[in-house]
Amino acid sequence: MPKAPPARASLWVEIALSLGLLTVGVAVLDAGVFHIATRYVLGEATADLAESAGAVLAGELGATDEEGWKRVIDGHRRAGIEAITVWSPEGERLAGADLGEADAVVLRTVATREASLVELDDAVRVVAPVGAGRPRAVVELHYPRERVERAAWGVIVLHALFSAGIIGVFGYFLFRRNVVDPIRRIGEATQAIAGGKFGTPVPGDAPAELAELAEHLNLMSEALAAYRARTAEQLASLESANADLRRTQEALVRSEKLASVGRLAAGLAHELGNPLAAVRGYVEILASNTGHREAGDITRRAQVEVERMHRLLRNLLDFARADETEPGDVDVLQLLEEGANTVRHQVSFRGVELSVHVQAVPHVRGEVTKLHQVLVNLLLNAADAGAHRIELGARLDQNDVLVSVLDDGEGISPEHLSRLFEPFFTTRPPGKGTGLGLAIANRIVEQHGGRIEVQSQLGKGSRFTLRLPASR
Repeated sequence: MPKAPPARASLWVEIALSLGLLTVGVAVLDAGVFHIATRYVLGEATADLAESAGAVLAGELGATDEEGWKRVIDGHRRAGIEAITVWSPEGERLAGADLGEADAVVLRTVATREASLVELDDAVRVVAPVGAGRPRAVVELHYPRERVERAAWGVIVLHALFSAGIIGVFGYFLFRRNVVDPIRRIGEATQAIAGGKFGTPVPGDAPAELAELAEHLNLMSEALAAYRARTAEQLASLESANADLRRTQEALVRSEKLASVGRLAAGLAHELGNPLAAVRGYVEILASNTGHREAGDITRRAQVEVERMHRLLRNLLDFARADETEPGDVDVLQLLEEGANTVRHQVSFRGVELSVHVQAVPHVRGEVTKLHQVLVNLLLNAADAGAHRIELGARLDQNDVLVSVLDDGEGISPEHLSRLFEPFFTTRPPGKGTGLGLAIANRIVEQHGGRIEVQSQLGKGSRFTLRLPASR
């Protein structure tokens, strides 16, 4: 048995995960692209702000004396510019943070009296002259890039989140309108079709692919509705044909039974001749001499012969009675004894040794008259095959009861064994058989849930075995 695939999450969960991954990806990509696009602009802006801050700081320092420089520097530090140093024209640090030794940039600013900008990794270095003419001093500050980039990153993150939100909301409504809702409607219609409501329309208001799927499902639904209608018609036709077949089979069973009754009646006519002649002679003796001293003995003999004729007629009538019996538990031993008694006095059984050997077996479930008909048919066939000895037996094989008819007759040729149960197949001369006996017997046994098995050897005899389920 193939292993079932692992259960997957619902469509909504998969769409939500997909949208989430897509949104995160778009947000990261958008932020990266926006950062790359604004990086140059941010660099220019930082340089401009640094230059402006340097000019403002130089102006404030130039407007006060050296005692006020510390107050100006502290004000700018509180504004976020920590690295501020004031150099003398000779390169000596006068105030501010210790930024090391004065370098060529400081000296060049003194000489040129123009502000200088130097790009550092995390800041923009501004060196500006303080005072007009020959500068009184030179101020150096490191304007941190993060002051501009922090604000820029806030804008970038806000832009990314806004873009992601737009994509998420738009994607949600888009997927719901074009995928989830159409699939839900198609699923509800398909479930109705699976429940037997063929012809249920599948909504096709969906994108092209889902609309095509809905169209195919509608075609399937219509085809199933038409198929069910045809199946109902065929079923009604089959039921009618089965009823006709049952009636035909019952007629064939009755006709074969009548044929068997005819064969039994022919033998019965011969059997009744002798006892009737004896009874007639006994009656004539009694009529001619009422005082005959052996009248009592003659009467007893007449009674024996009459009882014999009664028993023969009763067996024939039991066999010929109607088949309409209710299924029940059938005693196998009684079935074999009654079958043997039915045929024992036939002309064809003169000189035939008929014996019954039954082990302790359970009952079988079935109709006793039909099983009796099958057994009588097999016994008559054995006698007609020239058997001198016939054995009836029964034994238990697991859950089956095996009823066997073994004879030492002429047997059956191998080429006839495969056709033995075909209707109207017979090896007897024309007019001697209908070819329906074994076919009907096989059908009766199959109706009882069993089968007939045949073993035969030409010139040595045959064994017919009825395999019947034991009654529970």
